[in-house]
Amino acid sequence: MRQRVLHIIDSLEVGGAERLLVDTINNLPELEHHLVTLTDKIALISELKQECKKTHLGFKSKKDVLRCIRSIRKYIKDNSITVVHSHLVMSNIFARLASPRHVGVFNSLHNLNGEKFFTRWSWQRFIEKWTYNKRHHIIAVSQEVLEDYKKNIGLKGKATILHNFVDDRFFASGPKIARFNDVLRTVAVGSFKPQKNYNFLIEVFKQLPENIKLDIYGDGPLRPEIEKKIQVYGLRNVRVCGIEKCIEKKIPEYDLYVMSSTAEGHPIALLEAMACGMPVMVSDIPVLREATNNFSIYFDLESKDDFIKKIKEIASAEIDIDKYAEHNFSYANQIGRKDNYLKRLIALYISSAS
Repeated sequence: MRQRVLHIIDSLEVGGAERLLVDTINNLPELEHHLVTLTDKIALISELKQECKKTHLGFKSKKDVLRCIRSIRKYIKDNSITVVHSHLVMSNIFARLASPRHVGVFNSLHNLNGEKFFTRWSWQRFIEKWTYNKRHHIIAVSQEVLEDYKKNIGLKGKATILHNFVDDRFFASGPKIARFNDVLRTVAVGSFKPQKNYNFLIEVFKQLPENIKLDIYGDGPLRPEIEKKIQVYGLRNVRVCGIEKCIEKKIPEYDLYVMSSTAEGHPIALLEAMACGMPVMVSDIPVLREATNNFSIYFDLESKDDFIKKIKEIASAEIDIDKYAEHNFSYANQIGRKDNYLKRLIALYISSAS
């Protein structure tokens, strides 16, 4: 009999953790997949294969907590679930409280939650510590994410680092070779959320010549604010391009991928650009150094002048970006291949039954 895995996640809106879960389910037909979303926000639900059994609990407020936990526990029993794999803080807590002791429980950490949720006197930190015990297996998307959890919560049981994977369609045949002349075309991809820090990019590109251009792909709550700022500044070298379904075909049309995030877990969009063979220029934060294996063009988020100086040096070919493209392509192949990720995940599921 195939292992029956129940995946639990807060929602299925467009995001890194949600996208990873959908791709994981669709690429593991040897397992019987069940999915529970706590809320009814399910934008990506149509991308899941029909074989996956789907349930939405309609969580809206604290008064729904007990009902949802009881529903999950009943679902586990009624469907003879053998493994529960949850994602994100709230779903991790619900999974622990709902899962019987004979069921293997995996809690995935996708983000640096210390400053956001687990401050010293926060109720989230208290509940996390109270519900987490040694039978729960932590899966972190990066070393930085795991260290953040260890610092704020502490490890009680097994923990594994499992880097996000990139879909095969993103992998180019080789690294991109720089061929720009008078125009440097840069690209950024990601949801319009505060942590993506697109305001920083707007401010620096306001000071750059019009032959250094930026296109931003994505959507999200801050998109209107960014579009308005572009309009107010009268920027002709910055565009918001919205959602692009075949982004793997668009990215290689550019010369440089840029990311100005203030915080990340292990960004899939960056790994996708690296798999496309792109050189990247990223904010100098620990998790992005880890994601690029400490070899990239980094800029100081506290200094717009640092960004401006480096991108002008790229545009004038003072910085050789081909060596970074070659490194990125090689490293993405090393850590971001789907087959390796899925093989390791299945091994973890099997280990929970032993």
